[in-house]
Amino acid sequence: DSDTLSTGQANIPEAETSLVLESVGQDLLIFLISSVVVTLISKASGISPILGYLVAGALLGPHGLDVFSNERADVELGDFGILFLLFSEGLEVSSQRLTKLTNYLPLGFAQISLTTGVITAALLLGAPQFFDRFLPLDEGFIDISNPTEAVVLALAGALSTSAFIFPVLKERGWEAENSGQAATSILLLQDL
Repeated sequence: DSDTLSTGQANIPEAETSLVLESVGQDLLIFLISSVVVTLISKASGISPILGYLVAGALLGPHGLDVFSNERADVELGDFGILFLLFSEGLEVSSQRLTKLTNYLPLGFAQISLTTGVITAALLLGAPQFFDRFLPLDEGFIDISNPTEAVVLALAGALSTSAFIFPVLKERGWEAENSGQAATSILLLQDL
Protein backbone atom coordinates (compact mmCIF):
# COMPACT_ATOMS: atom_id res chain seq x y z
CA ASP A 1 0.00 0.00 0.00
CA SER A 2 1.49 3.38 -0.99
CA ASP A 3 0.17 5.18 2.12
CA THR A 4 1.90 2.66 4.36
CA LEU A 5 5.17 3.00 2.44
CA SER A 6 5.15 6.81 2.41
CA THR A 7 4.31 7.31 6.10
CA GLY A 8 6.18 4.26 7.39
CA GLN A 9 3.22 3.33 9.58
CA ALA A 10 0.70 0.58 9.12
CA ASN A 11 -2.96 1.25 9.79
CA ILE A 12 -3.76 -1.24 12.54
CA PRO A 13 -7.40 -1.28 13.52
CA GLU A 14 -7.96 0.24 16.94
CA ALA A 15 -10.12 -2.67 18.10
CA GLU A 16 -7.33 -5.17 17.28
CA THR A 17 -4.72 -3.10 19.13
CA SER A 18 -7.03 -2.77 22.12
CA LEU A 19 -7.64 -6.52 22.18
CA VAL A 20 -3.90 -7.30 22.15
CA LEU A 21 -3.14 -4.79 24.92
CA GLU A 22 -6.04 -6.11 26.98
CA SER A 23 -4.84 -9.71 26.72
CA VAL A 24 -1.26 -8.79 27.63
CA GLY A 25 -2.52 -6.72 30.55
CA GLN A 26 -4.69 -9.60 31.73
CA ASP A 27 -1.71 -11.98 31.51
CA LEU A 28 0.50 -9.56 33.47
CA LEU A 29 -2.17 -9.28 36.14
CA ILE A 30 -2.36 -13.09 36.42
CA PHE A 31 1.46 -13.22 36.68
CA LEU A 32 1.54 -10.61 39.43
CA ILE A 33 -1.32 -12.12 41.44
CA SER A 34 0.10 -15.63 41.19
CA SER A 35 3.57 -14.43 42.23
CA VAL A 36 2.16 -12.68 45.30
CA VAL A 37 0.10 -15.75 46.26
CA VAL A 38 3.10 -18.08 45.74
CA THR A 39 5.37 -15.80 47.78
CA LEU A 40 2.92 -15.67 50.68
CA ILE A 41 2.34 -19.44 50.66
CA SER A 42 6.06 -20.21 50.41
CA LYS A 43 6.93 -17.83 53.27
CA ALA A 44 4.22 -19.38 55.44
CA SER A 45 5.32 -22.95 54.67
CA GLY A 46 9.05 -22.22 54.82
CA ILE A 47 9.90 -23.45 51.30
CA SER A 48 11.73 -21.62 48.56
CA PRO A 49 9.46 -19.39 46.47
CA ILE A 50 11.31 -20.54 43.34
CA LEU A 51 9.80 -24.00 43.74
CA GLY A 52 6.38 -22.40 44.12
CA TYR A 53 6.91 -20.30 40.98
CA LEU A 54 7.82 -23.42 39.01
CA VAL A 55 4.73 -25.27 40.25
CA ALA A 56 2.48 -22.25 39.57
CA GLY A 57 3.94 -21.88 36.08
CA ALA A 58 3.29 -25.54 35.35
CA LEU A 59 -0.27 -25.31 36.67
CA LEU A 60 -1.20 -22.05 34.92
CA GLY A 61 0.72 -22.63 31.67
CA PRO A 62 -0.34 -24.13 28.34
CA HIS A 63 0.02 -27.72 29.55
CA GLY A 64 -1.97 -27.07 32.73
CA LEU A 65 -4.99 -24.82 33.16
CA ASP A 66 -3.93 -22.68 30.15
CA VAL A 67 -5.14 -19.39 31.65
CA PHE A 68 -2.93 -17.13 29.53
CA SER A 69 -4.19 -15.67 26.28
CA ASN A 70 -0.85 -14.90 24.63
CA GLU A 71 1.41 -17.94 24.98
CA ARG A 72 4.37 -16.49 23.08
CA ALA A 73 4.47 -13.27 25.10
CA ASP A 74 4.20 -15.28 28.32
CA VAL A 75 7.18 -17.46 27.39
CA GLU A 76 9.20 -14.33 26.64
CA LEU A 77 8.12 -12.79 29.95
CA GLY A 78 9.27 -15.96 31.74
CA ASP A 79 12.61 -15.73 29.92
CA PHE A 80 13.00 -12.16 31.17
CA GLY A 81 12.40 -13.40 34.72
CA ILE A 82 15.26 -15.89 34.38
CA LEU A 83 17.44 -13.20 32.79
CA PHE A 84 16.78 -10.79 35.67
CA LEU A 85 17.53 -13.48 38.24
CA LEU A 86 20.87 -14.32 36.60
CA PHE A 87 21.68 -10.62 36.22
CA SER A 88 21.01 -9.97 39.92
CA GLU A 89 23.20 -12.96 40.83
CA GLY A 90 25.94 -11.60 38.57
CA LEU A 91 25.84 -8.22 40.31
CA GLU A 92 26.64 -9.93 43.60
CA VAL A 93 29.74 -11.74 42.30
CA SER A 94 32.79 -9.59 43.06
CA SER A 95 36.07 -10.05 41.22
CA GLN A 96 37.60 -11.51 44.41
CA ARG A 97 34.79 -14.05 44.74
CA LEU A 98 34.99 -14.86 41.02
CA THR A 99 38.70 -15.57 41.39
CA LYS A 100 37.94 -17.86 44.33
CA LEU A 101 35.25 -19.66 42.29
CA THR A 102 37.74 -20.47 39.51
CA ASN A 103 39.35 -22.97 41.89
CA TYR A 104 36.29 -25.17 41.35
CA LEU A 105 36.19 -24.96 37.52
CA PRO A 106 37.79 -28.41 37.06
CA LEU A 107 35.00 -29.84 39.21
CA GLY A 108 32.44 -28.15 36.93
CA PHE A 109 34.08 -29.50 33.78
CA ALA A 110 34.20 -32.96 35.33
CA GLN A 111 30.52 -32.84 36.31
CA ILE A 112 29.40 -31.75 32.83
CA SER A 113 31.67 -34.25 31.06
CA LEU A 114 30.85 -37.27 33.24
CA THR A 115 27.12 -36.58 33.32
CA THR A 116 27.05 -36.07 29.55
CA GLY A 117 28.97 -39.31 29.04
CA VAL A 118 26.68 -41.35 31.29
CA ILE A 119 23.49 -39.95 29.75
CA THR A 120 24.84 -40.43 26.20
CA ALA A 121 25.78 -44.04 26.95
CA ALA A 122 22.36 -44.68 28.47
CA LEU A 123 20.62 -43.14 25.46
CA LEU A 124 22.66 -45.07 22.91
CA LEU A 125 22.74 -48.41 24.73
CA GLY A 126 19.45 -48.82 26.53
CA ALA A 127 17.10 -45.95 25.96
CA PRO A 128 15.90 -46.78 22.43
CA GLN A 129 14.35 -50.03 23.63
CA PHE A 130 12.95 -48.36 26.75
CA PHE A 131 11.47 -45.43 24.86
CA ASP A 132 10.03 -47.64 22.12
CA ARG A 133 8.35 -49.75 24.76
CA PHE A 134 6.97 -47.05 27.07
CA LEU A 135 7.22 -43.71 25.27
CA PRO A 136 7.49 -43.93 21.49
CA LEU A 137 9.45 -41.02 20.00
CA ASP A 138 8.99 -39.54 16.54
CA GLU A 139 12.30 -40.11 14.72
CA GLY A 140 11.62 -36.99 12.65
CA PHE A 141 11.73 -34.98 15.87
CA ILE A 142 14.66 -36.68 17.59
CA ASP A 143 16.55 -39.85 16.78
CA ILE A 144 18.28 -40.95 19.99
CA SER A 145 20.09 -43.73 18.15
CA ASN A 146 22.06 -41.00 16.34
CA PRO A 147 25.18 -40.29 18.48
CA THR A 148 25.18 -36.55 17.71
CA GLU A 149 21.57 -36.13 18.80
CA ALA A 150 22.21 -38.29 21.87
CA VAL A 151 25.14 -36.06 22.91
CA VAL A 152 23.09 -32.88 22.43
CA LEU A 153 20.25 -34.33 24.51
CA ALA A 154 22.77 -35.50 27.14
CA LEU A 155 24.35 -32.03 27.33
CA ALA A 156 20.91 -30.56 28.00
CA GLY A 157 20.33 -33.22 30.66
CA ALA A 158 23.68 -32.46 32.32
CA LEU A 159 22.68 -28.89 33.11
CA SER A 160 20.87 -27.80 36.24
CA THR A 161 18.87 -24.68 36.93
CA SER A 162 20.62 -21.83 38.69
CA ALA A 163 17.26 -20.09 38.94
CA PHE A 164 16.27 -22.70 41.51
CA ILE A 165 19.59 -23.37 43.23
CA PHE A 166 20.99 -19.83 43.77
CA PRO A 167 18.08 -18.68 45.97
CA VAL A 168 18.24 -21.91 47.99
CA LEU A 169 21.98 -21.43 48.61
CA LYS A 170 21.28 -17.89 49.83
CA GLU A 171 18.29 -18.88 51.94
CA ARG A 172 20.18 -21.59 53.79
CA GLY A 173 23.37 -19.54 54.18
CA TRP A 174 25.46 -22.05 52.22
CA GLU A 175 27.03 -19.56 49.81
CA ALA A 176 30.11 -18.97 51.96
CA GLU A 177 30.78 -22.66 52.62
CA ASN A 178 33.14 -24.62 50.36
CA SER A 179 30.31 -26.79 49.06
CA GLY A 180 28.24 -23.68 48.28
CA GLN A 181 31.14 -22.07 46.43
CA ALA A 182 31.71 -25.27 44.44
CA ALA A 183 28.00 -25.39 43.54
CA THR A 184 28.06 -21.71 42.52
CA SER A 185 31.13 -22.29 40.35
CA ILE A 186 29.53 -25.28 38.62
CA LEU A 187 26.28 -23.37 38.07
CA LEU A 188 28.07 -20.36 36.59
CA LEU A 189 30.01 -22.65 34.25
CA GLN A 190 26.75 -24.31 33.17
CA ASP A 191 25.14 -20.92 32.58
CA LEU A 192 28.00 -19.97 30.27
